[in-house]
Amino acid sequence: MTTPSYHDLHITTADMPRRAVSALPFDLMVTCTRAGGWELWRVTGPQTQEVIAGEYGGPGLRLDVAGHVICDSLTLA
Repeated sequence: MTTPSYHDLHITTADMPRRAVSALPFDLMVTCTRAGGWELWRVTGPQTQEVIAGEYGGPGLRLDVAGHVICDSLTLA
């Protein structure tokens, strides 16, 4: 058995079908903080960032690692 890596992370939003993180454009960033939970950001410059989807704020977000769901706020949206 191989240990999962970030290559096994898949992202789904209300506007984006399930995709591997490696298939996303380079301007997207996944973060997790104690205050904000899981979030998907578009980063277009050093001072320009916007939340695309989130666990608690914004449109719903589903993250899974090799099929094991770690965050799912799409069902709440």
